[in-house]
Amino acid sequence: MVRFAPKPVVLSALLSGVLFLQSLVAGATPQTNALAVLNQKVQARSALLVDATSGKVLFRRNPAEALPPASTVKLLTALLVYERTQLKGDVVVQRADTLVEPSRITLQTGETIPVKTLVQSLLIGSDNDSALALARHTGGSVEKFVTLMNARARELGCTNSLFKNPNGLPAPGQVTTAYDLLKIFQAAMAVPQLGEICRTPSITLKTAAGVQTLKNHNKLLGVYPGMGPAKTGWTFHSEHTFAASATRNGHELHLILLHSVNK
Repeated sequence: MVRFAPKPVVLSALLSGVLFLQSLVAGATPQTNALAVLNQKVQARSALLVDATSGKVLFRRNPAEALPPASTVKLLTALLVYERTQLKGDVVVQRADTLVEPSRITLQTGETIPVKTLVQSLLIGSDNDSALALARHTGGSVEKFVTLMNARARELGCTNSLFKNPNGLPAPGQVTTAYDLLKIFQAAMAVPQLGEICRTPSITLKTAAGVQTLKNHNKLLGVYPGMGPAKTGWTFHSEHTFAASATRNGHELHLILLHSVNK
C-alpha cells in the first residue's frame, strides 16, 4: 500500500472514456481521439473501462490476465465484513493483528475499536493491521476469513482470482483479473455505506495510539470533477492497481487498472 498515487494517466483514461461514451451517445463514430489517447496514455498491463449503466466495454487491455491485486483486495474484505456485521459491533485488537507492515494505524493489543472505524481505516487509509483485525473478528481467524473471501468471489462470478490474505500484501499465487476485480468493485460499491467511505477525502481517528488524520489514497478526489469512490493499491510486485468510478455529464464509468507503472 502506498501513501500517494500519481494521477495524470488516470485523469486521461477517465476523461477519454467519458469523451468516447459521449460520442456513442451522440451517434458519432467512436474513432481515433479518445481511444488513441487511452491506448497511448494507459500504462497498465491490464485495463478495463466500462459504461456503468449499460455494461458496454469502452476500452480493454488484457482484462483476463491474472495479476496481483495489491490493496484493491480490501474491497472484497470490506464487502464481506459489511455482509456479516452491517458495520456494527466492536473489535478487540489482538497482538497478531499488529504484526504487519508497512501501512497501518498502529493498533495496540487489547484496545477496542468499532468495526465501522476499522473499515474506514481499511478503505481510506488502506491500513493492513485493520484488515487483519477485521478478518479475524469476522471470520474467526484470518485463515477462515480468506476461505470466505474466495467463496464470495466465486459467488460474484470471479473465475480467475485467488486470494491469500485480506490486505493484498504480496503472497505467492494471489491474483485477480480486471474482469474479476470489476465484479468485486461493483458489488462493494452497491453498498451505500462502503461507497460513501471510499469517496471520503479524509477522516480523523482516535485510537489508543492517539488522534490521527487518515487521507484517502485516491488523490483524484476533489481534483477530477465527478470522481466517485475508488480503491488504490501498490506493492513492488503488483505495481499500481486501481478500481474506480467517475461520473461526468450524467455518464458513469468504471475503471480497473492492474500492474501499472504509473496511475
